[in-house]
Amino acid sequence: MKNLITLIIFSTILFSCNSPIDSSPWSGIINQNDEKTKIVEKLAKGYETGTFEIAKEYFTEDGIHTVNDAKYTTNEIIQGYNFHSELFDNLKHVDPIVTTMKYNNNRIFTNQWSGWSATSKITGEKHELKFYCAWQWEGEKIIGTECFFDTAIIQKEMALYQEKMNAE
Repeated sequence: MKNLITLIIFSTILFSCNSPIDSSPWSGIINQNDEKTKIVEKLAKGYETGTFEIAKEYFTEDGIHTVNDAKYTTNEIIQGYNFHSELFDNLKHVDPIVTTMKYNNNRIFTNQWSGWSATSKITGEKHELKFYCAWQWEGEKIIGTECFFDTAIIQKEMALYQEKMNAE
């Protein structure tokens, strides 16, 4: 029995020491419960309620933000995301996954995968899509975002909104 316990302890130590740690520059540590993840979740709630200007507290003034490779300033992206609440009711992030990755090269990104749904204020039609955003950190500030999603729904609603405004 004593030999069995010694063997189990030795095996546990041996196998735990053999876990490879990848020291490559783009490997690192992922966290779902850190402060940066919570901030991005807070910003997502701000988007849903049309109060995305809270991002000014976390974004650098000179940040570069992209949507499908189109570049925007910090003020432009805040205004653009807030404008979505002029176009849609019931803006929701559906089943979001948000995690922060600290890479071995000292770069930090919070990654956000989610569904999106909203109802057109003009037509009443419900829309859904999937999106991905990466929020790049420098210290305690977000210096840029990269978001990818099909913008056809937004563009269609913007055109309908413009028609409505021109008719009034």
